[in-house]
Amino acid sequence: MKKILLILIGIALGFSVDAEQVVGTYYCSYFEKDFEIQASQKNNKLETVYIEIDAKSSKEAFVSIDGKDLELFKTSLGLVRDKYTEWVKIAKENSVTKMYKDFGIKFPKVDIAWLGSKYWFSFNKTIDISFVILDSGNMVAMWCPKVVSSANRYIDETIYFVFEKEEDFDSLINQLDYNSILDKLLNTKKNEDLFK
Repeated sequence: MKKILLILIGIALGFSVDAEQVVGTYYCSYFEKDFEIQASQKNNKLETVYIEIDAKSSKEAFVSIDGKDLELFKTSLGLVRDKYTEWVKIAKENSVTKMYKDFGIKFPKVDIAWLGSKYWFSFNKTIDISFVILDSGNMVAMWCPKVVSSANRYIDETIYFVFEKEEDFDSLINQLDYNSILDKLLNTKKNEDLFK
């Protein structure tokens, strides 16, 4: 029964991912590219926000945040940014060249979606962003788990949610305003309603 429910949820989410609207982009210095932010609304409320991330082998991957959790997610990301900035300064001042330490900042649960031959989903994931000094000397904040499909335990993907500069955090945080995202979605819906 549980497996059937997960499959039905996956199918429903699969249809909704295709119906999402792009509401912004953010820049990631580590990958040197822009990623999309998509969202959906239901009954004039922000339903879900999808933040595009990188993945090891998939064409597309997203962190999916429930609309009601967006402000908490944004606040948590701001706390990680502040701690990241502080730790970069400490590492430089003390010539630290190796480090892997969890920031210890709590995020709301998220879902992960990735595109292979079809969309796969991994539900109720806990984000644990860590401060890492790479062999190159670059200092990053990253969350790079291997996620497993909730519908098929043999399907997995490694995702990469990485920030290399304070500006990377700000680029994303500035796009995660609940009211601005909802306004974009409702304006599109309003315009579409004109042509019935």
